[in-house]
Amino acid sequence: MRIFYSFKAVISSFIIVLFAFTFVSAKTVLRTDEAAIGEADPAKATDYVDSVLMFNVYDALVDESPGGGGGLMPLLASNWEYTNPTTLNITLKDGVKFHSGNILEAEDVVFSYNRLMDMGQGFSFLFSSVKDVSAIDKSTVQFTTNEPFAPLVASLIRLGIVDKDTIMENTVDGNYGDNGDYGEAYLLKNSAGTGAYKIVDHDPNVKTVLAKNNDYFQGHNQDSPDEVIIKYSVEAATIKTLLVRNEHEISSMWLPNEVVAALEKEPNVDIVPIPRPGSWMNKLNNRKAPFDDVHCRRAIQLAYDYDSLEKSFAVTENLIAGKKSSGALIPGLLGYDPMKPPIERDIAKAKEEQAKCKYNPSDFTLDLAWIAEVPYEEPWALQLQANAMELGYDATVTGLPWAKFTEQVTSWENTPHATVVSVVANVPDPDGLMYAQFHSSRGGTWMSAEWAQDAELDALLEKGRAETDESKRIEIYQKANQLMIDNAITLFITDFVGMQPINKKVSNDTTVNTLTGYGTMGRNLSFRELVIN
Repeated sequence: MRIFYSFKAVISSFIIVLFAFTFVSAKTVLRTDEAAIGEADPAKATDYVDSVLMFNVYDALVDESPGGGGGLMPLLASNWEYTNPTTLNITLKDGVKFHSGNILEAEDVVFSYNRLMDMGQGFSFLFSSVKDVSAIDKSTVQFTTNEPFAPLVASLIRLGIVDKDTIMENTVDGNYGDNGDYGEAYLLKNSAGTGAYKIVDHDPNVKTVLAKNNDYFQGHNQDSPDEVIIKYSVEAATIKTLLVRNEHEISSMWLPNEVVAALEKEPNVDIVPIPRPGSWMNKLNNRKAPFDDVHCRRAIQLAYDYDSLEKSFAVTENLIAGKKSSGALIPGLLGYDPMKPPIERDIAKAKEEQAKCKYNPSDFTLDLAWIAEVPYEEPWALQLQANAMELGYDATVTGLPWAKFTEQVTSWENTPHATVVSVVANVPDPDGLMYAQFHSSRGGTWMSAEWAQDAELDALLEKGRAETDESKRIEIYQKANQLMIDNAITLFITDFVGMQPINKKVSNDTTVNTLTGYGTMGRNLSFRELVIN
């Protein structure tokens, strides 16, 4: 009997140990999908899925503050200071580790900047104002610009910092002199960042597998996934099936409306509306009669039927993939005010403004265009046609191929009276959208089809570039935004809203607040902040 009891004790101990081991070693996995392909190199990344990878695998000196208001906070930096209008000093946090275990130092930041600019890809265009980047000491980096450029700090959110030693240890012959291939081949399969997750497998046409970086200096939510699998170019019908079967946690925002509508009816799937850093506009040509007269522009702005425009974005009765716009300051930009009322139609006031215009509307046939490769834009051009006719105009609607539009827009005479175009912000700063589109010096590009000629707006946009005090910059851009509305510089159709289906396993306040709480493209899919129930 003594032997029997001893055997039972051994078996019981073994079961307890086995259970404990199973409990400790169990890992949580989050499965999601995106459109191909995923770029894993921070010097080459540009689009949405690239951004998702970058924000999870690589850190920048600064980060977007939660809330979608475009504020900035330190990340790898502990603080920053403008010592004069063209010199920015950034102090690094102590003891931050790369995935290799190497400690972050100032020379890694200088190397990352030089690598980005030497390769000339990705978001290198954001730093054209930078004259020099140098390491003052191991923990201080100095950026010098050719002229005052306050958006530099916001642009730094797109400078992913790489581990210099790891990159240089893994270079092969390439196109960059002593730097060989700058580690391009290595970063096709590996990561060299400080981020919350590491790349363990990467095929940009199939999937990327990320594993939690347990040494991450900011830590993780205790219920965040241990592993993340991002699948590429999976058919929408397959994603729908996987979500319903509880074999997929978060879908991309690019599913067809009919699939999203079907998923809304599934009891184990929630649809989360995601404000995105972009907007649709019907760009008015401010130099071409009759829209060179502010009263004609105000008339057409007030006549546009924003209620009908918003309804055209309906996925279902409850899900609208667009939000009425309150101007150029969209969610995710510094200065965005979620309480600012949207622009609304008022046909009586529109006719009053038209009466003040120096032109007779019956003398004009308005040329209204939409981009032929984007057929769902056509109804928004047709809506403008109908509303212009209410004011006495004749109007034609034309689908312009993108190549033809970009050619025509190089001169104001050939630019249509109005063209439907979408614009997305890459950084949480209004300069990247407002100066590039609406400063009078920018006419001649697809982004600036307004050919804006407003001296007061120019002065505000120039002042916003030079002002380094954040609170003052907010005041400047909010004033510029209101001026654009008052002078009807362009027609704002709607702000973007993406529809993100998520499984009930991740449908909780923490995850939803993270998904909706950031405006910069790709920043909201922060895996370390999510919770898996």
